[in-house]
Amino acid sequence: MSDIGKVRVRVPSSIKPGDIVKVRSLVIHPMERIERDKQGKIVQKNYNYINKVVVTYLGKTVASFDTTQSVSENPFFSFTFRATDPGQLKITFVDTTGGKYEGAVDIKFS
Repeated sequence: MSDIGKVRVRVPSSIKPGDIVKVRSLVIHPMERIERDKQGKIVQKNYNYINKVVVTYLGKTVASFDTTQSVSENPFFSFTFRATDPGQLKITFVDTTGGKYEGAVDIKFS
């Protein structure tokens, strides 16, 4: 469980100005699923799952995802963005207990 919150971000090794870049990211997280009692009613508790993902590039938000507990354990997200300048791409995962996990990669042109 010591890896909880570890974020991996992958981008292509060769990026040119103006390229549409495919980003793959993964966060290590248990993603608790809702439990039900014998009558089928939801057991009330603060379930721990990623509920928000925010992606910033050069300090500006380029993508934002709201998720539910139905996302699998250790969720994987893939998205694209247009690389206009060299700089940092940062992905922030937020869970329902206030946990905040970040991963970043420097976008370099080759």
